[in-house]
Amino acid sequence: MHKELLVLGLLLSGPMSGYDLHRIVVAHGELYADLKKANVYYLLERLASEGALHVVAEAGARGPRRERLVYALTSKGCERFGDLLRRVVRTYEVAHTGIEVGMVFLSYLSPTEAVALLEERRQTVMARRKLVDRESHHLHEQLAQDHLLSLMDAELAWIERSLRRLREQEKTAIAPDHPNRCPGS
Repeated sequence: MHKELLVLGLLLSGPMSGYDLHRIVVAHGELYADLKKANVYYLLERLASEGALHVVAEAGARGPRRERLVYALTSKGCERFGDLLRRVVRTYEVAHTGIEVGMVFLSYLSPTEAVALLEERRQTVMARRKLVDRESHHLHEQLAQDHLLSLMDAELAWIERSLRRLREQEKTAIAPDHPNRCPGS
């Protein structure tokens, strides 16, 4: 939902090609990090087929087709943007990253390895946090960055609590919880 909102929102400033949209996404770094190039083109095609975008082929582009497709919002697209914006701001959805599933099966690793992996995760989150924590001049970008930073801070706090608990277990561990490990592990 938020990826669609992003594409529609970027097109509010005027017609653009998929390449132009992708350049904007890349320029915003971590703020738009989960919108990959393939997502941009997929969403443009889908939104155009649903009537939210109008597509014009412009001649003279490089590449095998010798044309570039330029996308513009239709009235249906503007309406869809407004609906999505309101829904995203008012609702809360838990973002599942996969770590929850990993924690369920963590007992298949030694406590020492589990600690090492979580320490590595902490370093990764801290590095990503540094990328997001840069000065922004626009209030709304600051709000978006603050939300991302808050999520990362919560992740770091969770990692610290988990590391403390795992280190306690590591001190008292006698035998692995699951002796039946996968072959080769």
